[in-house]
Amino acid sequence: MEPAAIVFPIRFATGNVAVQTTTSALSEQGVLVRCLEPPPAGTALSMKLYLPGAREALNLDGVVRKHAKEGEEPGFWAEFVGAADTHRTQINEVIARRRRAADAKPIGAVALNPHQEGRRAFPRYNVNFAVRFATVQDFVLEYAANISAGGVFVHTENPPPLKTVVQVEMELPGGGSAVPARGLVVHRVTPQDAQRRGTVPGIGIQFMDADDEFRRRIDSAITHILETERAA
Repeated sequence: MEPAAIVFPIRFATGNVAVQTTTSALSEQGVLVRCLEPPPAGTALSMKLYLPGAREALNLDGVVRKHAKEGEEPGFWAEFVGAADTHRTQINEVIARRRRAADAKPIGAVALNPHQEGRRAFPRYNVNFAVRFATVQDFVLEYAANISAGGVFVHTENPPPLKTVVQVEMELPGGGSAVPARGLVVHRVTPQDAQRRGTVPGIGIQFMDADDEFRRRIDSAITHILETERAA
C-alpha cells in the first residue's frame, strides 16, 4: 500500500543526538521524516511519533533506509523495526482517517489538494504573534496568522518559493524568549492569490530539525492559546 501524505511531529534519536521535526508521509512499514541533515543509511533510530488523535507518543525503533532524491523535500525514509501488531493497527487507523478526510467532498465544495489541506493532521489555532524569518537574506519581521503542533502560517507580502528552507524566530504566546527553528515552505499564498480568495498572503512553514525544548515551547504555547480562549 502506498504511503499516505500526512504531517505530524516526530522525534528521532541516534546515540546522544535527538531531533524534533515533522513527517511528510506514513505507511504501515515506515515514515518519511523531514530532515536537512539525515543520518546515514542503515543508522538505527529510536522514534516518538506524535500521531493525531493519540494521547501519548508512539515509541518505535527504526532504521534509515534511504534519503530523499534531489528535488524532493529533504529527509529520509525510516523503516519500522519490531513494531507490535497493536502499533501497526494504530498507524493503519491514522492512515485510514487521513485518506477518508482527503476524499471527503461536501456538496458544493472543491476537492482537497492532497499536498496541502488533505495532509493536515493537527488543528490550527488562530493567533497573532511576531515572527522573524530569513532565507539567505536578513531576518524580516512578520506576524503569524495561525499555528499547529507541526507548523505555522506567517503573514508576509513577499512569500519565498515553495520548498525554501527558512530560519524562524517566534515570540510565542505565553511569554519567554524567542524560539528559533528551521522550517520548510510547504504552502504559499501570493498577494494576488490572497486577493482572489479573500484571505491573507503568506507562507505555511513545517517545522524541521529542532530540539526537545522547542517541542516543549510549542506545546506550551498551544496550551496557553486554548486556556485564553476558554477564559474569554
